Order: sequence, then C-alpha cells, then structure tokens
Amino acid sequence: MTTTHHSFHPSRLPRCAAGALALALAVAGCSATAGGDEGDAERHVFAEAEPGAFPVTVEHALGSTTIEEQPERVVVIGWAGADLAVALGTVPVAQGVAAGIDADHYPWFAEAVEELGGVLPAVDPSLERGEVDIEYVLEQDPDLVLAIGSGISEVEYERLSEIAPTVAYPDGPWETTVPEHLALMGEALGRSDRAAEIVEEMDERLAASAAAHPELDGLSFLNASIPAEDGSVVVFSSADQRTHTLEALGLEPLPQAEALLAANDGASSFVLGLEELRELAPDVFVTVATDDAWQAALDAQPVFASWAPVADGRAAPIADPAVGLAFSTATPLALSWGLDEIVEELLDATD
Repeated sequence: MTTTHHSFHPSRLPRCAAGALALALAVAGCSATAGGDEGDAERHVFAEAEPGAFPVTVEHALGSTTIEEQPERVVVIGWAGADLAVALGTVPVAQGVAAGIDADHYPWFAEAVEELGGVLPAVDPSLERGEVDIEYVLEQDPDLVLAIGSGISEVEYERLSEIAPTVAYPDGPWETTVPEHLALMGEALGRSDRAAEIVEEMDERLAASAAAHPELDGLSFLNASIPAEDGSVVVFSSADQRTHTLEALGLEPLPQAEALLAANDGASSFVLGLEELRELAPDVFVTVATDDAWQAALDAQPVFASWAPVADGRAAPIADPAVGLAFSTATPLALSWGLDEIVEELLDATD
C-alpha cells in the first residue's frame, strides 16, 4: 500500500443560489460557469461545503488524500458513484457509461441533474469498469477523482493522483456498500452531514414502504439470476445491495441460501446448478429479467419452470430494464425512482 497526500487549490468561480432536488432526496447545489454565460455547456453544479469541511484528509485502501478546498470539477470512476455525487449536490464533469441500457445515463440520474440545473456529464466506458483511460481523465481537467466504487489498481491510483487528488475504495475493490460509499464521498465533497442524512432518509423511505405492505413481512426470498444456457444460476447473497433492499422491505433471506453463503466465504454472489436450486424453497424468488428473457428461460430449462416458486407464481421477475437496474444499483436516487415498481412486483408474487 502506498500512502500519498494530494492537495489542490481550485480557482473560485461565481456561484448561484442553491436549488432543491425533488426526488425524495433534497440536495442543494450551486453552479459555476467557466465562461460566465448561464447557458454555457461548461456550467458545473456543486454543493456548498459544510462549515469547516476543508481541508480534509480522506483515508482509503490505497492511501490518504488531502483536499484543501472545495472541488468543483469531479470525475467519477466505477459503479454508482455518479448517482451519489448528484445526491450530494455535485454533478460530475465525467463518469462511466450507464451499464445495461441504451443510453449514456440512467433515467433517475438524468432527472436529478435536470432538477439541479446541471449539464449531463461526459461519459467514457473506461470509467465504468476495465482499465481506466488516464488520458481521458486528464482531458477533463478534474480537481478531484472519486473512484470509491471502483476496482482501480494501485498503479492507476498513482497515475490518477498525478492529475488530481484521488479517493479510492475504503477496503477491497468493488466491495463498497452504498452507505460506505456515501460516507467517504461525503468527506471528499465536504458534505459528511448530508451524506449521513441521505442514508437515514433512504432507510426511512424503505421502512415506510415495509410498514405500508405488511404482507411482505417475514417472507423468505431468494434473489438470483435466471438460468444461463448451461443451467447455472447466480445467487446474490446478503452481502449484495439488492438483498439489503429486500431485507429493508421486511423480507428475510432464505436460511439455506445463507448457509451456502457461508460455504462461499461470504462472497456477494455464488453459482448454483439447477438441481441445487430446486432444493431451495423460498416464499418468493426475485430476479431481473425482461418478459422475453423470462419466457426463454422457462422454455429452455424445464427444471427451472417446474421449480415450486416459479410454477406456483411466486416469482417476481422485474421486467422493465430501467427498474431492474434501479434495483441492482440500489442508490438513494435509483430506489427513490424505482421503489414503487419494485414493491409492486413483489406484491404480485405474493397474491
């Protein structure tokens, strides 16, 4: 591990009054315009830091990073980070391409940026996963790089740190939970109090939904993929954010699946064959699959089609791709946008 300290002193640009994000999470933002023109595509929206927030030294798995003043041009690398930055009131200048949909940005993200009066970030596939295009990051002229939900290597971290202060993941690559991600990002953006509030607000939203639907309380669930061509199924464990959402809604992980989790060293997912799957008996089977993909799985895999939760109509396949991605991403913005539809799918499986 290499411990590095990075600092920066961004130039101060004109700021505007704060605005509100009307997506169940209120965040304040200000915009800075490089050219002074309010219609300029170079307008950047960022939230005012909380009093005394800077300078700050952020500890993470690859070192420690000192940020002297409020960042204004933020590049986000990895999974879910752009969502969380916007929830905290800062619109990144660049981020990864939205995975899984035919668009550069997820719909809840685009709506949130519009509410803040910002410009949608530039996108590059290397910022979502894979080897980071360092030259592309350099071209964005960032004053902060947030790679908290990523898998960047130590070499990439060092190269990125030559461009701007860089904050990596708190523990292992690709292991950061949404609350951990928010906490670390809150430190880096000078919004730690707001980050804690967002977690609390999301917990309250989920608890309210659970209270409104007591019929879900105590039901056992298995959250997994539909079978692949070879019959293998990926089971998502209690270490996965999707499972956290289901638990918050009152459902309980299937004990048999938890035993399998222990046998797989606590991994966030593990693979089962169909014969192993049919030994499991959850009250509800939760998955993400379009109508066509669901029907194809039923047609191709008779064992799956005859598995009790599927045959008895106790399956909740989330068919809308965007809602399925909101469920998988499980950020406050995503869940605020898609929670009602997710709950409806669960209720349909319990009728």
